[in-house]
Amino acid sequence: MATGRVGRTVVGLFDAVFRPSRFVMASNAASRTSLRRGLSRLQSLLVVFLTNVVLYATPLTLSGYGVAVETQAPSWFVPIAQRTLGNPDTAWWLFAGIAQNSVFLIALSAVTLLTYHAALVVTRSSKGFLLTVHTVVYSVSAYLAGIFTVLVFLSQAAAYETARALVIDLQVRFISVFYDLFGIPESRRVFSVGETVPMVQLSSGETAVLALLVALVLYFVYSMYLGARLNHGAGVTSAVLSLLAVGLSPAIYVAILLVYSTGGITL
Repeated sequence: MATGRVGRTVVGLFDAVFRPSRFVMASNAASRTSLRRGLSRLQSLLVVFLTNVVLYATPLTLSGYGVAVETQAPSWFVPIAQRTLGNPDTAWWLFAGIAQNSVFLIALSAVTLLTYHAALVVTRSSKGFLLTVHTVVYSVSAYLAGIFTVLVFLSQAAAYETARALVIDLQVRFISVFYDLFGIPESRRVFSVGETVPMVQLSSGETAVLALLVALVLYFVYSMYLGARLNHGAGVTSAVLSLLAVGLSPAIYVAILLVYSTGGITL
């Protein structure tokens, strides 16, 4: 059983790199299934997604990245942890840290799912929500998680300071577009655009890491395109429009965060 899982994992990694069309393509049965089987398939996809999210977030948590849990384990959690997990405070720190490190990936995945499927529905190309979930789960699990992993690596590696500064500069400039769009005054802006980072200062190692980052972005975009074409049978125009919708996902996510954080809306 374990050997079979390892084999499937190896094949999946191979397909993700060398055969993305096979990696992202759903089986023919997925589009012709009963409600019961559809729900079962949806449950399986959610398990795949959450498993990959945990595999992504756990190493970050164990390294101490992004963990801001200082409180002790809550009283309801203590007896459960003592029976099965050992030290309640350590277990709570681990679970809470994994949750914190997973939030951004899960939130962006949800926005991507909604915008992607909405575009397919609007262009009358959708063959079912389940096929959209399949595409997003596999694309996010492999490529988007890979993108975040590279970004985290850059944020932690002291030897890649120029590459880190370049990526941060691009992110700040992206966010600044929405600062200007919403008319947020300078005094309330968390980030401000600095001087342009000269790319000539990049070392060969930094260039390689940035090339990997670009490759992962292209893989992610291509896999979403393939999902529209292969799983939904969409035409080129509809597939491209679905990609444009996916491209809006980060913009929508940042806009919501800015409006909420600056008091534009009250929840």
